[in-house]
Amino acid sequence: MNTGEYSAAALYEQARGGVFHLDPAVARECATHFLRFAGLLDPQIEQTARIRTLDGFGGFDSARQLRRGFESKAVELTATLTTLQDCALRMAAAYLLAAGLIRDTDETHSRALLSARAGL
Repeated sequence: MNTGEYSAAALYEQARGGVFHLDPAVARECATHFLRFAGLLDPQIEQTARIRTLDGFGGFDSARQLRRGFESKAVELTATLTTLQDCALRMAAAYLLAAGLIRDTDETHSRALLSARAGL
């Protein structure tokens, strides 16, 4: 699955290098959407992270294999959703950086910092 991490990193680097520029109002609008998306992923990440062990599959070897398969998929889904969230935060940071609303040294890309800069 393409989570967009390479695109987000490339856009951030373009903003960091001064190649990508945006009007502050446009940057805030774009960043707002990515920050909202990142926030909407929180419940899904929490839910999939809670699925560590499943029951109700029975005692046969095939049932245990099926259960482990589903548990593995939950772990993979949690990792994918977390990567998507990180990409959304990096995209928001790229837009704000491109408009000069954050500095390159604001490397943490914390949601609180980005939200404050986006005016949320």
